[in-house]
Amino acid sequence: MKLNTIIIDDEANARENLQILINDYCPSLNVVGMASNVNQAKILINQFNPEVVFLDIAMPGGDGFSLLEQYDDRKFSVVFTTAHSEHALKAYKADAIDYIQKPIDIDELQKAQEKVIKLSNVIWDDQRKNQATTEDEIAKIAIPTRSGYMFIENKDILYFKASENYTEIFLTSGKKIISSKTIKRYEEKVNPHIFYRVHKSFIINKHNHLKELSRQLGTLP
Repeated sequence: MKLNTIIIDDEANARENLQILINDYCPSLNVVGMASNVNQAKILINQFNPEVVFLDIAMPGGDGFSLLEQYDDRKFSVVFTTAHSEHALKAYKADAIDYIQKPIDIDELQKAQEKVIKLSNVIWDDQRKNQATTEDEIAKIAIPTRSGYMFIENKDILYFKASENYTEIFLTSGKKIISSKTIKRYEEKVNPHIFYRVHKSFIINKHNHLKELSRQLGTLP
């Protein structure tokens, strides 16, 4: 199954070139529409409900970030395409799945496709499992990091800890992952049968690790 894809760029040549590259080198993506500004993009997103949006940053009448700010719980993956490298950190904070500089490199484009497919498969599995059961948890959580998305099983997560606009995720292995999502975003996404927000700064895995968390965190409310 191909993923519906929208291209948003104010330069006609850039839109057409990216469409050609996707058609020739990304067989899992299907370009269903193209837009030159934020207003056109909103119309296409509402019409097609795309799984993937290739998004330019610098555009007249509103940049790519202003578009994303209008979607509190967006259902599509974002791949930024831009000629400017200075926006990479902000793109990471916006939960972009990838960031490609122009001119578009075919290898980078195909790597972005692989990330999109991987995330789409996890989301599909989660939806299917969530429909099948309430207590048998959604198996994995997609966590955006600087190098792309990591997919962590619920059983491997001890707790989430708020850290300003970031979230620190502590694993049973002793490893810590820093995510650009706020703890509120995770509270909205995680399975409530498995995770519980015990404090404004902490979400714990209440099934398997409550005693261990109590020891590590000291006193929990």
